[in-house]
Amino acid sequence: MKDKLKSFFTEHWKYMAVSTACKLNIFDHLKELKTAKHLADELSLNEDRLLLLLNALSNAEFLDKTANYFKRNALSELLTENNPESLKYACLNWSGEHLSAWQSLDYSITTGKSSFEEIYGKPFFDFLNDNPEKLHAYHKAMYQYATDDYKKLSDVIDFNKHKSIMDVGGGYGAVLEIIKAKFPSVECVIFDLPKVVEKVTNPNIKKIGGSFFEKIPNQSEAIVLSRVLHDWNDEKAKLILKNSFEALPQNGTLYVIENCSDKIKIDLSLLSLNMTAMCESYERTSAQYISLCENLGFQFNRETKLNELQTILIFKK
Repeated sequence: MKDKLKSFFTEHWKYMAVSTACKLNIFDHLKELKTAKHLADELSLNEDRLLLLLNALSNAEFLDKTANYFKRNALSELLTENNPESLKYACLNWSGEHLSAWQSLDYSITTGKSSFEEIYGKPFFDFLNDNPEKLHAYHKAMYQYATDDYKKLSDVIDFNKHKSIMDVGGGYGAVLEIIKAKFPSVECVIFDLPKVVEKVTNPNIKKIGGSFFEKIPNQSEAIVLSRVLHDWNDEKAKLILKNSFEALPQNGTLYVIENCSDKIKIDLSLLSLNMTAMCESYERTSAQYISLCENLGFQFNRETKLNELQTILIFKK
């Protein structure tokens, strides 16, 4: 029992070793076998300490080791920059400020407020907006998650019924890329902060910059809110929904994609604690999302399962 506890206390070391390797681009530079000395010279790192990290990564099965040579494997290949299925930025996302917020989780449990905001003096998304490199890394991470999580979206929903779709708070456009690939005739519009949409590279997606807390343009007959509402407390979520309602034409469609805690077998308590610490929010039930939307004038139409985690809640104006 004690051994299990002592091992449990340091489980985060393994993740931090992997995150550090991503930060230093170690996996990107280990396409072929290299010694610690070779890699240290290549990346200007301390050879002795790098060897410790490489051995730790090998023991954690993130590197293959032959004698004194190391090489990335199928697992760490997914943590390289140019892999089309890369999760490198997703890995980096949970270190840094997230860890700081968790270290002060007691503040959130005591007050119900964001420990991140208490530490950094501003809300999480304001912090990102003031730090371009961190904002880019965050949206790269969300893009990587979305590309995988939403890959069956166009198989579940027939978006061809719409002439145009707007992804509100859509980041770098993963959802619209999936829709556009199957339904090329549908006009796809992304709406996010100007500094975010300027980095969307898909030429088939129309880009509009703005804030969903101010005004959402009357641009499309359908709006997608994919994992947006869970980032905000009820007051701010209602404002996003109010602006979405006003942006849609009569009989327009709203698609809300979320991890509805009552629709999955996995307990979301830890994820909700993370949302509390970072954003003063939480993972809601489908009934809570439906209530939020209906209170703003939407009529609930139906729900459909996207994958093991996400549910699509469909509303009409």
